[in-house]
Amino acid sequence: MQVEPMGIDDDVEEKWAAWNARCSISHAGHFAPARNACVAFHRLSKLMSELRVALGTSGGVYVKTQPPFDMLSHAGDDSVRWIPGDVDSRDLRFSHDHYDHTGADQDPNCMFPLDRLRELASAKVIGSVAAEHVGFMGFVPNPTRFVNEIIPEVAARLKRDGVDAVVLSPG
Repeated sequence: MQVEPMGIDDDVEEKWAAWNARCSISHAGHFAPARNACVAFHRLSKLMSELRVALGTSGGVYVKTQPPFDMLSHAGDDSVRWIPGDVDSRDLRFSHDHYDHTGADQDPNCMFPLDRLRELASAKVIGSVAAEHVGFMGFVPNPTRFVNEIIPEVAARLKRDGVDAVVLSPG
């Protein structure tokens, strides 16, 4: 599929430069910003009521029986945690120190709305909830391996489950 670049205006360029400068200072050289050349849009080929939907978050979600993400590494943690679709949301945890996850600790649905997704499936707003969902860390200073190896593996696994759409929640 050919994707046409979206127009970039001067204001966007100024904002990008300011954000990049702030990141360079705040992450003290441990950050390699990535910039998409374009935004890809894909039209749905099914009705919402037919979609199989998964969740994905960079908020550091994991199930309490899984190992938490590595919070001590200056290189970040580019691993993923596969969250079973039938997990009790009270068993979800969050390990990430680049945002205040107090609210998510109290109600995981504010970061990882699995119970809300189940409600949408029950009400037939969506077709079904994926068998697995994905959690990862937003702090990945060098995203090369994450983008080139991890994300394609995640996409392939979700595709094997018949997932049509993924709701992404940033950390």
